[in-house]
Amino acid sequence: MGLGDWWGQRLTGRRTRWVILLLWVMLAAVLSVVWPSAAQMENPNPPSLPASASSVAAGRLQQQAFGAAHTMPGLLVFYQRTGITSANRQAIAQFLGSVTARPLPRQAGAPLLTADALATQLHQHPTTVVVPVAFQSTAAAPLLTRILTKTTQRLQRHLGYDLITAAPAGPRMVARLTGPAGIAIDASQLFSGANLTLLIATTLLVLVLLVLIYRSPLLPWVPLVGVGFAYAVTSAILGALARAGHLVLDAETVAIMTVLMFGAGTDYALLVVARYREQLSREADHLQALGRAVGQAAGPVAMSAGTVMTALLALLLAQYGPDHRFAIPFVVAVGMTALASLTLVPACLALLGRAAFFPFAPRVGSDTPGRRHGAPFAVRRPGWAAAGVAVLLAALAAFAPSIRTTYNLLSALPANSQARQGYALVAAADGPGSTAPATILISGAAARHDLARKLAEAPGVAAVSGPTFGRAGREPVTAYQVALSVNPLSNRAADLLPGIVARAGAAVAANGGGRVAVSGATAQNANAAHLVNHDAAVVIPLVLVGIFLLLFAYLRSLVAAAYLVATVVLSYGAALGLGYLVLTDILHVGPWAGGVSLYAFVFLVALGEDYNIFMVSAIWRAATSRPLDEAVAYGVESTRSVILAAGVILAGTFAVLTALPLTILLQFGTVTALGVLLDTLLVRSVLVPAITVLLGPRAFWPARSTEGPAPVQRAT
Repeated sequence: MGLGDWWGQRLTGRRTRWVILLLWVMLAAVLSVVWPSAAQMENPNPPSLPASASSVAAGRLQQQAFGAAHTMPGLLVFYQRTGITSANRQAIAQFLGSVTARPLPRQAGAPLLTADALATQLHQHPTTVVVPVAFQSTAAAPLLTRILTKTTQRLQRHLGYDLITAAPAGPRMVARLTGPAGIAIDASQLFSGANLTLLIATTLLVLVLLVLIYRSPLLPWVPLVGVGFAYAVTSAILGALARAGHLVLDAETVAIMTVLMFGAGTDYALLVVARYREQLSREADHLQALGRAVGQAAGPVAMSAGTVMTALLALLLAQYGPDHRFAIPFVVAVGMTALASLTLVPACLALLGRAAFFPFAPRVGSDTPGRRHGAPFAVRRPGWAAAGVAVLLAALAAFAPSIRTTYNLLSALPANSQARQGYALVAAADGPGSTAPATILISGAAARHDLARKLAEAPGVAAVSGPTFGRAGREPVTAYQVALSVNPLSNRAADLLPGIVARAGAAVAANGGGRVAVSGATAQNANAAHLVNHDAAVVIPLVLVGIFLLLFAYLRSLVAAAYLVATVVLSYGAALGLGYLVLTDILHVGPWAGGVSLYAFVFLVALGEDYNIFMVSAIWRAATSRPLDEAVAYGVESTRSVILAAGVILAGTFAVLTALPLTILLQFGTVTALGVLLDTLLVRSVLVPAITVLLGPRAFWPARSTEGPAPVQRAT
């Protein structure tokens, strides 16, 4: 007796169902009271780069030499289309005086703008004033919201209206907070209340889809109950881990975790329900039917969850913060949903019995899966089916190399966000590079010399300010603020940086020697791009090898494990290509946020194997007593409805992410939803069955290489 069969029999106990239900209720209730939720422990501005990154090391050197540790810089921009009046100039001065005397929440130091500098700015640009201001980078999401609220109130007190929401094209002066502080505040505002909205939207979507699929008023609630309790427990566990400092949660992680739990959890529950319904058509006692159903479903569910968790664990080796932060929360989430699907969901079904399917409760002898519609096209014409799907997927994958990525944080925000509007105002007045100048740090003997002219000669440099002299311990350090001629957050700016560093290195070598370091947003983006490429080179092979080994251990077939992995990889490439076409030509979205392709790979490859396991398990089981063609036809037919339902629900839950106003979630949600649909409709339904039929007994090698399945007979 296998472990799944043993557990299935335990569930048939009259008291077991009540015990399981009570345990889940108590666990969710107690943990939700004792520990904070994951959403409560979100960090709005977590670090993305490791301490070893060159830009982070440069930041430490800058802090040692010049202070300003742990600050989040910002630019407060004042703009009046017709020119800032003397009255408004006086109001700006009064505002600066007020925040100097009584700083804003988490403000670090006074705004860096003197009366003379204000006059100089207005002389050069009569329409625009830019005030540098810094905040503590440890500000939590509620404090970021408070910063914006207090800034708005102070401005309104001096000018009599809300400058933050006033339109730049109007006659009155407006204000916008941009830079890293403005970006963090906007992102916090966008996610404010998003978790609850996402949870409600996902729940309603899954409920509607389940009602349409099962046409039952009771059954749709069973998967939702399982996922709901799993979500409550998972959220509390992650909140406790975050409070203890064992992991960092950001808004993107919590948002994606929500849809992952509802999508994957519903998939696992659907497999249990499908097996239960099948057994009810053969067994009069619903508890015995449930025991057999859980025994059949336990292996595929555990294996499916294992493949997803294995893929996600590989992200622990990632160095880029957003990649690394996904690992533990998602592993806990998937493990908890699988556990709920094999405990709480069967307990609910045991309590409901056949009434769960009301008004279409299955009767004994009412269903014979695999014999109702004859052999599918993939079995009757496997060569044509495999070739057609493979060519289509390859054609879509051919568009994937056209994808371009960006690490521009502003591009992830809506066009009407204050940070993007503020950036545009600063760029128009002082040039794009003035919004986030790079800081070139020279330490050693060359720090005693003025190298500003040498730096200004580097390609792409618009202006150089400095030098500013300081000391890090006994070593002299000189800082130069370098404004680029292009958007400092763009890929072009990152490409210019090596040339500037090389020019600085040559000047340092000619003036006594020393070291060159670069801090700032441009250097951070360059480091991020390097780390994401590194993560992809490490994580992708590890995921493929891990899933291959799990499939081999489960199916005991090297051949099957190989083509199941290969088909999912092909499907992933097609999802990228189709996502590129949809996002670029239909939705007109710009370059993809860095990391989206890697996120999509981990999810699509791991979740795609879920459907492989569901169907191939049925084929392998049937092949012990039927010809292979008939076993494949049975496997396709008996899992068609559950895979289609699971795929539609999983794609729908990921599509919910596109409703959130962040480009990275729009891109990830779109690509993942399209990939799930491709996998469901083409790979699992056509390509894998066709390849299995074409390979014949070789599909089982080496597990059944000697005896093989029954002789191949073409199904009709």
